[in-house]
Amino acid sequence: MASGTSQRPTARTRWHAYATSALLLGAAAYPAFLPPGADGFPLSTYPMFARARPERVEVISALAVDADGKGRAVPPSYVANAEAMQALQTLRKSVRAGRKSARALCQRIAHKVATGGGELAAARRVEIVTDRIDSVRYLQGETAPLARKVHVRCDVPSAVLEVAPP
Repeated sequence: MASGTSQRPTARTRWHAYATSALLLGAAAYPAFLPPGADGFPLSTYPMFARARPERVEVISALAVDADGKGRAVPPSYVANAEAMQALQTLRKSVRAGRKSARALCQRIAHKVATGGGELAAARRVEIVTDRIDSVRYLQGETAPLARKVHVRCDVPSAVLEVAPP
């Protein structure tokens, strides 16, 4: 066969191309026919992005509070490990389990704050709080919560805070 000449596709080749195209188009359109909220592998409808979300949300966190009352978010590694979602779940479960559980977690965090140094070195207490925020305003830089519920507070151990002489 000479270069530059074209061969007309056979009926079998055309049928294969049509079938493949129909299959791919059907797979792409399939999620549109699922009930709202249905999700699964390998074709996800990404339901977490497909629904309207409330502008005001509640966020639980642990704060290291200094002597002036200024709070800083405690890193996830002080709560559970380096994973933010696992730290969030640890806080949620602790608060749901009751005051005794939340206090125990608070004291564990306070001890880590006392020994961790860095930007939390000035902290005098730890608070586990739920903040109600306007998510749109928050992302625009207005980070002050609309409301705050303090579940538990505990002091950072002062014996650990004392700096040994050089």
